[in-house]
Amino acid sequence: FGDYLKMGVTGEDRVYEPINDNSKLPKLMDTYLEEYNLSSPKTMQLVFFMDAIEHISRLARILRSPRGNAMLVGLGGSGKQSL
Repeated sequence: FGDYLKMGVTGEDRVYEPINDNSKLPKLMDTYLEEYNLSSPKTMQLVFFMDAIEHISRLARILRSPRGNAMLVGLGGSGKQSL
């Protein structure tokens, strides 16, 4: 499930819907990363594998909920700051 499948949609127009085709998610994440890199002075070069995409989906749901927050726990160098 996710509310990020349609780019450019903001706020109340976002629809939380099931993700039926997981094969399109890496390309979608690359598109969001390109958009971020165009707007940020410091660019990131990331590789989106399915585990990372699943974590991003969970974080997006948590952080968009009212008063949502999360604590990422893991070994140093495992990509916690990138997510």
